[in-house]
Amino acid sequence: MKTIIYGNGAMAKLLFSYARHSMNIAGFTVDDACIANNACGYLGLPLAPFSRVEKQFDPASHNMIIAVGFIEMNALRVRKHLEARQKGYRFASFVHESVFRHDDVVIEENCVILDHVSIHPGCRIGRSTFVSSNVNIGHDCIIGEANWINSGVAIAGSCDIGTGCFFGVNSSAGHGLRIGACNFIAANTFINKHTKEDQVYLSEPGQLFKLKSKSFLKFSQILD
Repeated sequence: MKTIIYGNGAMAKLLFSYARHSMNIAGFTVDDACIANNACGYLGLPLAPFSRVEKQFDPASHNMIIAVGFIEMNALRVRKHLEARQKGYRFASFVHESVFRHDDVVIEENCVILDHVSIHPGCRIGRSTFVSSNVNIGHDCIIGEANWINSGVAIAGSCDIGTGCFFGVNSSAGHGLRIGACNFIAANTFINKHTKEDQVYLSEPGQLFKLKSKSFLKFSQILD
């Protein structure tokens, strides 16, 4: 079965860079309005307008992966997944070869899981979820549909993550938590309690110190 990628932006380019080594990528598709100057190719492969993609890439012999970002708190990815399904497409998932596959881990369709991700036994990854590099997901976690999990995220065991959440770089969640749907959890933010739907959690940014870097090193050596 050949695969086509929905998208012609940064996410599609990233996925293609990974997936072309293990999947038969036949081409790309995107909404007609997103194709500049009537372009018919992207990254050296055919680019089909989504309005008539099934005429160029037969759903009987091609599946699809939706490769767009967390636009509209992941709602765009969900919407395009449904639209492509209505056209008759089935969906692939990309899981990098470095990810160890436990027998009782379930990864649903249209997921993208990049390199050096640890998914512990008993987990379920909902459809249309993106997991970036170097993520740790503890045992028995339920990750809902269409989550976006950035690099360095750590989710402790037995967590239940609602649909459509965003986890920023190096954010984390403690053991056994229920994270409400459509939560935005910013970079470096630690969640240690249950959350409700549509909440935003931010951490303080790094503070600018008054000394220059070389002076600070000398000062810190004095303190030692």
